[in-house]
Amino acid sequence: MEFSEWITRKYIEWRGDAIGQDRSITEFATTLHVSQSLMTQWMKKGGKKPRNQETITKLLNVFGNEVYEVLGFPKPDYEEVNISSLPEELQNRFKTAMSEIDEALKERELSSESEEGMSVIRETFGKYGFAVTIKENSG
Repeated sequence: MEFSEWITRKYIEWRGDAIGQDRSITEFATTLHVSQSLMTQWMKKGGKKPRNQETITKLLNVFGNEVYEVLGFPKPDYEEVNISSLPEELQNRFKTAMSEIDEALKERELSSESEEGMSVIRETFGKYGFAVTIKENSG
């Protein structure tokens, strides 16, 4: 599917029935934090595709990883996509914590699934200002 067709479908889904509402392309562009003129260029058949990372990140924040597929880009590792929208300081702290966790688990020959492994994970994340909460899967 071409990007122009995909973004037009996303606009139609966003607009919904919109009876009695004025849900314009301008408003749709505003929700994506892009200009109306850029949105119009994207929606034009065979039109412009986003190429800069800042714009792609804005689309990812709303539509998720399907953006990569429609743009023809390889999908990055899930972890990288999730932290890419965090402030740089948090990204760095998270990466440092993950590196330290990997080292500690290997050094102690622990599984991340074990009770002791989970203790290492909680302590290390805590050291970097993160709290680990595990919710039971209710599905």
